[in-house]
Amino acid sequence: MISKETKFKKSGPSVRPLNSTRTSRSNSPRTRPREQIFERYVDVIDLKSDITTFTRQSERPFTNFDEEELAFGVNLNSNKIACTSDNKKKLILMAQEPWPDNVKLFQPYEVEQILLPDNASCLAVQAFLKMCNLPFEVEMRWNAEFMSPSGRVPFIKCGAFVVSELEPVAQFAANKGVSLCGQLSSEEKAEMRAYMSLITNVLVNAELWISWIDDETYNAVTKVRNSSVYPWPLGWIQTRTKRNMVAKRLKALHWHDKTLDQVLADVDQCCNSLSQRLGDKDYFFGTPTELDALVFGHVFTVLTTRLPRRRLAETIRKHAPLLALARRVDETYFKRP
Repeated sequence: MISKETKFKKSGPSVRPLNSTRTSRSNSPRTRPREQIFERYVDVIDLKSDITTFTRQSERPFTNFDEEELAFGVNLNSNKIACTSDNKKKLILMAQEPWPDNVKLFQPYEVEQILLPDNASCLAVQAFLKMCNLPFEVEMRWNAEFMSPSGRVPFIKCGAFVVSELEPVAQFAANKGVSLCGQLSSEEKAEMRAYMSLITNVLVNAELWISWIDDETYNAVTKVRNSSVYPWPLGWIQTRTKRNMVAKRLKALHWHDKTLDQVLADVDQCCNSLSQRLGDKDYFFGTPTELDALVFGHVFTVLTTRLPRRRLAETIRKHAPLLALARRVDETYFKRP
């Protein structure tokens, strides 16, 4: 639902009126009343996505820069990073400042809303921040994905910066002098990124397929949880639209038409590659890195999430090194009983 290309004017919020047209069908005199109602509710959702002012001052709008600017390696024009100031010199100085104590990590509600792929991503970022010993506070919002500069969760609010997803967060922390891979060679860093890309291209897509394409899981879990925070019929519209967006992405990646067996075969092959690289070591490169945090987030989430189909969890359970890593990270950094 959210257009990633939207640019907000600095002079004030840009809000499209409810009576603005979306398609030529809306203006057709032969349009049925039911279709007109549907179009109007879609406009309402778009309006919620375009709002740049919030009810509380702590939720001020985050203005993206119109031109590319680098602040110590941070691309301020990236759709995964946003800032609350247009003073670039000040932002560059702020990028050097130590990690503050009031950083907040925003994510959807865990109990009633968050879905498998988002939960894995949120847990991976939390694990990374804990590995870095960086203080943060988790704040749950029903509209966290709409607040995120990239439209994906989680994201952190650190001073004037808003950064979403694991790799940009890791780069942002590195700009402040905190890094988990500082001791790695260039070859090892390239290898780490390759394995992280493998997880994104396989495990993330598999989680999306299970959650949004598999009818049994979609009807029993995804549809219920995703629409739980919206009033009817907004919940139905938003869920249907998001399912179409996920389906479009998976079609582009040639995942949409896969069968469950094919999805699980890809997952098994991915986990086998990760297990062989990890071996009997505690961590992939001897000490914790972003890769360990990412693997933990996905493995732990899949194993602990109740789904109608347990075959995804059963596939991952066959790889003992990954289970040992997930258990080690959980006991070391989250200290769960």
